[in-house]
Amino acid sequence: MRIGAPFAGPVSFPLLVLSEYEDIDVHNTCSEEGNFDVVLDSITNITRYGMGLIAGVFIDMYSLIGNLESKTIYTVRKGTLADYNARLIARSISGQVINADPDTVMKKASEGSMGLVGNEIQIGKSYSEYAKQIGIYAASCMIAARDSSFRSILNEYQKGIDFIAKNPERSAEIISRKSNYYDESTMRKIIGIYGHRLTTSRPDLETSIRIYSAVEPSVYRLKILG
Repeated sequence: MRIGAPFAGPVSFPLLVLSEYEDIDVHNTCSEEGNFDVVLDSITNITRYGMGLIAGVFIDMYSLIGNLESKTIYTVRKGTLADYNARLIARSISGQVINADPDTVMKKASEGSMGLVGNEIQIGKSYSEYAKQIGIYAASCMIAARDSSFRSILNEYQKGIDFIAKNPERSAEIISRKSNYYDESTMRKIIGIYGHRLTTSRPDLETSIRIYSAVEPSVYRLKILG
């Protein structure tokens, strides 16, 4: 089974830690292209693979900083999951999104705007908790496959989730080394926040498609494998 996942994205973390101990053929889609049997990615990016969904993943990976009453939301580069999440907020509160580099986002947040950043940049109010409050909470990452015969990856993924929960320090070291993106000290501080939760519930997946298709129409075309 050939698996693709962005190693810089927290959706990959359970498989990264498990690949330290088991033979898992997982490839970094941040730097590799190719044909995959299974792909893990954000719901707004996974559309490009043309595969059906077999599961969703709830991950608490973003923080809101600054003035949470502001109608102006600063976040990072357009087209990222952070950007789409900011646009969901803006749509719900009749606000606006401004894209900027992380330093500018933090500066504007300190000056009275709202900022949405990854936990590795700054820890603030949980985006997930805020999303629940305003009715836009949904699994933002997905696992897709060529067909239902690849569902066994879900057992492996859950094993990785369980490993992270039981071995956060070791997991932080593995993720830092294998992702080549996060420094270990930062990962040690935030590894316990993510709280990966796998779902195969059709209502959960349908909710994610409904919510995210409001800011990325291509999401509406995603199909759920039976």
